[in-house]
Amino acid sequence: MKRNLGLTAAFRHAKWLAALGLTLAALALSLVLDLSGAIQPYRLKTLDALFRRVPLPAASPEVVVVTVDQPDLDFFKTQGITWPWRREVYAPLIDYCRWAGAKAVIFDILFTEASSYGPEDDNRLGQAAAAAGNVVFAFPLSREEKGANPEEAALLHKAGLQIPGPRPRDPVGYRSMSTPVRPLLDGAGALGNVECKPDEDGIYRRVPLVLPFKDRWLPMLPFAAFHLSGNPGPLKFVEDGLLVGNLRIPLDDKGNLLLKYRGPSRSHKRFSAANIIASEARRQHGHPPIYPPADFAGKWVLVGLTAPGLMDLKASPVAAVYPGVEVHATLLDNLLRGDFLRPAPPWAMWAGMLVLSAAMVLVVLFFSGLAATLTGFAALALAYLGLVIGAFHYGWWADPVLPGVALGLSFTLAAAFSYATEGRQKLYIRRMFGQYMSETVISHLLEHPEKLQLGGERRRVTLFFSDLAGFTTISERLSAETVVSLLNDYLSSMTEIILDEAGTVDKFEGDAIMAFWGAPLDQADQAARACRAALKQQAALQDLNRQFAGLNLPPLSMRIGLNTGDAIVGNLGSAKRFDYTVIGDTVNLASRLEGVNKFYGSHIMASEATAAECAGTVEFRELDLVAVKGKEQAIRVFEVLGLTGELEPELIKRRQDFAQALELYRQGRFPEAGAGFEAILTENPEDGPARTYRDRCRKFMEAPPPVDWDTVFRPEGK
Repeated sequence: MKRNLGLTAAFRHAKWLAALGLTLAALALSLVLDLSGAIQPYRLKTLDALFRRVPLPAASPEVVVVTVDQPDLDFFKTQGITWPWRREVYAPLIDYCRWAGAKAVIFDILFTEASSYGPEDDNRLGQAAAAAGNVVFAFPLSREEKGANPEEAALLHKAGLQIPGPRPRDPVGYRSMSTPVRPLLDGAGALGNVECKPDEDGIYRRVPLVLPFKDRWLPMLPFAAFHLSGNPGPLKFVEDGLLVGNLRIPLDDKGNLLLKYRGPSRSHKRFSAANIIASEARRQHGHPPIYPPADFAGKWVLVGLTAPGLMDLKASPVAAVYPGVEVHATLLDNLLRGDFLRPAPPWAMWAGMLVLSAAMVLVVLFFSGLAATLTGFAALALAYLGLVIGAFHYGWWADPVLPGVALGLSFTLAAAFSYATEGRQKLYIRRMFGQYMSETVISHLLEHPEKLQLGGERRRVTLFFSDLAGFTTISERLSAETVVSLLNDYLSSMTEIILDEAGTVDKFEGDAIMAFWGAPLDQADQAARACRAALKQQAALQDLNRQFAGLNLPPLSMRIGLNTGDAIVGNLGSAKRFDYTVIGDTVNLASRLEGVNKFYGSHIMASEATAAECAGTVEFRELDLVAVKGKEQAIRVFEVLGLTGELEPELIKRRQDFAQALELYRQGRFPEAGAGFEAILTENPEDGPARTYRDRCRKFMEAPPPVDWDTVFRPEGK
């Protein structure tokens, strides 16, 4: 027993070591794939899927978009104004927003070339901007080396920021810029850069807040407006981003902010540029405006181009075609609300990968069956996906791809390892025991192969022994081929019944069968299973006898002995050759009871222990007190009659009559007892136990037993 426990512990220890190694291997391979860049495209696509499938927070009503769309171009064309519009056309838009109380007017339109309509055109727009004091104009940085720009110093003076703290990595290196024309440069309340690179696949998911240029930091257009009118306080780079007053903005190592889109295009409220300009004209003439001033009061107004021909359309996670001005609106929205999409910390991702990989490996190694492992894989994948979706809803991006790769690798590695080691072992076990054990028992051994190590344990079991009465005599009258065929048919039928009742066939000895219940599986109803198997076998034997009769073969008669008790169960034998068997006094008694049947003419004899465990499920008839060979103490033995609720009334009455006659017999009232047994035989001439007791009564009437007669029967031989 101790040896077996030690082997079990060693087996499990080896499995735990294998699980650790496989988990680390899966994580190492995942790291290699991550560093190679092979996963990055899929990581970005899953982020896009989250944006499109997970409900997003509503857009801020503080941010509105004024568009120059195709209807606006068409309207002004009817007025004789073709594209590009005169600069002074935009001045009424600024004037109306100033009158309505807009927080800022932000132009995502470049005015870096002098107006073709002359300086007065630029001056009119510059004057409107200066009067408002909250207009933000755009400029683009460039990676190309250009000639000297006389306005560069003025722009750096007005827009450049000094930001202390650890500097983010500069992946681009801008060398020049295009500045707004001088009147706009002077009239602007702030200036912001609009040049930035999309991700590798051309989709705008992240933008920089500030970009380095010479000795200054230049803000992106929305951040310039936020810094101008939001009164955010001093700026400072910190380890995980940019600190703006009390607002901590998360940035990656390149200084980029991951945008938290609010939905598809038009998520922010839109207004027509032409209608705003017309509203200002109507206001100047005393007419009600098209848009009421409340639509712009306290709002951050972004002005951009959305007409397809103007080419300010970009790809975003939420749509393949997305106006560039709405990318800026998204950034401003995130800044104003302080609502950012933060990438999960690397340590959290690797911790999740460790948990997923380890759990997957343990499921494969410690749970047998394809259904169990696939269920475990699906459960872990769905659990992590649910975590990813929940985290995204609350503003965290937990990459599902790399952990998913780790999960898949751990499943693959563990499955391959299991097949290479345990798979062969399980195949060997199945082949070795498939003929002797039920599928349930084999499955248990596959889950606990340590039980097949040499050694045994004490278990409560029910033993079954069967033998064909007089088979040796019958076989002498038949050819060898006929004997083998008959025996094979008989053993096949009987073995199938034992396996159907989840029993274990221990061995065959000629026509004899040894089987047991209660090991290796614990079976609370082991005794009832053994009795059911015995009854089914007797019924099956009658069917076989009818078949044999048609072939002119003699009928067979089977005796069965059953006993329940403690025994040693396990693999017994040598280190190279052993059998899964059971030994002990319980086994010996079951074997003796099988042979005792012949003294009573009975077919199924069970010990008192077996009968006691079948109360309420199996019906018995008490036969006698028997002291088998090698035993001084007598045991009470019973004949198995049938299952509870299935006995015929005639058999129930016969059992009652037999019990009354048996009581008279034990009282020494042999004439009355003999008469009782004779009455049973009159109705049932084939009742072997009644015939046995009738003959005993006749014998004792002729030669009474001694005065100290204890009624115990002591058979000779088996």
